[in-house]
Amino acid sequence: MTKKIMFFVMLLPLVLAAQSIPFNVRTSTRFSTSTMVGKVHEDSISYNQLRVIQEFKIKKFSFGLDLDFLFDNNMKLKTSDWDQLSDILNKIYYMRYGRQGEPIYVHFGGLPRVSQRNGLVMLNYSNMLFYPNYRQNGIILGSSPDIFLKPELTLFSTNIQKNEVLGVLASIQPVPENTVKILDQAKLSMSYYLDRNQYSNLKHVVPDSLYLQLKPNKKDSASIITFEYRQPLYEKDKMKFEMYSEMAHLITGGSGYILPGIYADFDVAKINLEYRIHGKKFSHMYFDRYYEEDRVSLHYDEDDLPYLKTKEQCVKEMDASYGFYGKVQGNIAKKVKTSVAWQNMYGKELKKGKSLWFDVRVDTDYKRLENIKIAYSKTNVEKLSLGKIAVPRAHLSTEFTLSANDKRRLFIIGKYKEKYKDKEGDIKWWKDTKRSVSVGVKYVF
Repeated sequence: MTKKIMFFVMLLPLVLAAQSIPFNVRTSTRFSTSTMVGKVHEDSISYNQLRVIQEFKIKKFSFGLDLDFLFDNNMKLKTSDWDQLSDILNKIYYMRYGRQGEPIYVHFGGLPRVSQRNGLVMLNYSNMLFYPNYRQNGIILGSSPDIFLKPELTLFSTNIQKNEVLGVLASIQPVPENTVKILDQAKLSMSYYLDRNQYSNLKHVVPDSLYLQLKPNKKDSASIITFEYRQPLYEKDKMKFEMYSEMAHLITGGSGYILPGIYADFDVAKINLEYRIHGKKFSHMYFDRYYEEDRVSLHYDEDDLPYLKTKEQCVKEMDASYGFYGKVQGNIAKKVKTSVAWQNMYGKELKKGKSLWFDVRVDTDYKRLENIKIAYSKTNVEKLSLGKIAVPRAHLSTEFTLSANDKRRLFIIGKYKEKYKDKEGDIKWWKDTKRSVSVGVKYVF
């Protein structure tokens, strides 16, 4: 079987992008392995790549390794990726115990998609934007003991070596159980987010020729504090209704509010609808999927001279706005899972206040086709233009999984991604698109 797998892998025509995240097959088995080969470029040098993803699962504990071997044209291994302790730690893709909401929850390694509270401050954040060229091992520690006032505490760091993007989230149920019906289910929460150095990823977002010239001698921090109140209103059979409000304040900046938000759960569908108010010097979703790239950005003045601007500085230039945010999640027979979210913000000087997020996953089990996934998002655009996909900074991805044998042990997995350039004017699909095509195999033992 091993010889067949390796022979099959070497025949696959593969093109792997440097930012490709390891493949994943949802499985309850204890052990699985993925193998990919292809070409990558680092520091203007081309390497042959052999990538092996090992995953283990024992009860509540799961563990993943991402072993990336780079060979030059003479098939000599690039040893600089393996000669330090930090290099070995960077081979850990994830270690996880339990689930969020359980008495103990731990996640270490890559954080591909993290959202907190209602997404007013953190929505779909990832510490893997430059993966695998820049690997960050983050950690999330959560505890929800079933004791008086039912406290919950979550601590996280997106990079335990630098400990620069940090967060703490705490909540309690202020009214003891069996005191007042419904009110005893109310939840009061507080969160604090901190970026100790917004210049930390500078070398990943500016050309090498400008890095030393623009590298600042000081750190520039940014922090946000939030408060939330959530009140269940009705729960019976397979229906649940809640109301919530949240306030977030950018220290040295402005504030944003959800006043109010409504949540409804009908089992097959979950719905959120919020009215949002953003004061001056505040931005929703401060920590989003592009945050690692936006912590600091390169700009040019009227004389075409380069200078740096942190995200905090950009946010401080924003005017007040108001509008609505909505989200609908569907689950049909546990086979089709879909989510659609949108945001329309309005303001006197606001031009780009509309956003759209969409994803759908279909577990087909049709012959050998295991599943198909499509995801698309565009944020802060002038018009949603539902029929227009290629717009500045939009993101499109598709993924499929095929079973290569009747026993459903060997899988073929393919990914295709498009990210459109952040620019003024129309996007030229071929020229202004960054593409990623990946194909690999995974064997589940």
